[in-house]
Amino acid sequence: MEANFVAERTHTYQHKKRKRAREPIRDSMKNTGKQNLLESLEQMSAPELRRLLTEHLTRQKLGLYWERDAIEHDNALNANVVLPRLVPEWSHTPDGCSEHRNLIIEGDNFDSLRLLKATHSGKVRVIYIDPPYNTGNKDWVYNDNYVGQNDRWRHSQWLEFLYQRLMLARDLLTADGVILVSINDVNRARLEMLMDEVFPGRRLGAFVWKTRSGSNDEKARFSVDHEYVLVYGLPDFKFNGETKDFSQYKNPDKDPRGPWKTGDLGKGHTRIERPNAYYPIKNPKTGVWYPCNPAVVWRFASESRIDDPSTLRAKTMEQYIREDKVLFPDPKNERVAVWNTKSC
Repeated sequence: MEANFVAERTHTYQHKKRKRAREPIRDSMKNTGKQNLLESLEQMSAPELRRLLTEHLTRQKLGLYWERDAIEHDNALNANVVLPRLVPEWSHTPDGCSEHRNLIIEGDNFDSLRLLKATHSGKVRVIYIDPPYNTGNKDWVYNDNYVGQNDRWRHSQWLEFLYQRLMLARDLLTADGVILVSINDVNRARLEMLMDEVFPGRRLGAFVWKTRSGSNDEKARFSVDHEYVLVYGLPDFKFNGETKDFSQYKNPDKDPRGPWKTGDLGKGHTRIERPNAYYPIKNPKTGVWYPCNPAVVWRFASESRIDDPSTLRAKTMEQYIREDKVLFPDPKNERVAVWNTKSC
């Protein structure tokens, strides 16, 4: 069975009746002293010693690091799998359907991902996750414990929490698979570096997601009405998108540059809101000046209003006029408009 979509929401659902095979990461962090490490070497097995030696020999000089126990991580990944329980009354088989192509798993997402790795490894094309944002508002649980804002190891626990799950999710993707992860502005940098660790060289970019309207941080004067969706794709992944519609492009004047269509020179601001965009323009072919509508100013800046036009990242109105890309009214058909406002 091949799955085309997996939606894993990484808030954990706790199963109180079963015992965890994983101990809280903070316990391992408290015992990272050199003396404790030397004492623990005698108790380690050969695979654990090799794992520890590999970690120290391959430690990079530049990148993202957090307090973690690699052996504990390996033990968690290899712990006994918690098998799911089918709920018949929640199941639905449409008429004429011989097999299920959709699957919903409710439970701890770590166990769910390990289960899917056994059944869907290399078969999932799209993964979208909405992880806890690590805001310190008790918005997520790690090893059955709420992680609060004053927790000394909060960021490390959050990174290890996601790292374990992202490593499993990575193995589910097909060669043309893609994973999308939501995050807020506060922890975007940490998550992006973690994603680079798990998916090296696979970053495609990020979407800006407007989540609400009219909100603003009154103290810092920064808008907080948007979040991000980080996108990482495997080697064969490509965005299909939609083919651009050129049906509106014509070439009635046989322009050697090819088909074109008209656009609006004005924008939805007044002369008071955008005074630098309120100026007259001149038709170089007729010498006629055209004033600006005080209620809808020009979309492009003027070289006459900018001290150094080279600092602009967009073309000026004068550049568009020189390139013959501004359509002035036909003198035979042009109309006269009068605005009762101050002179240009």
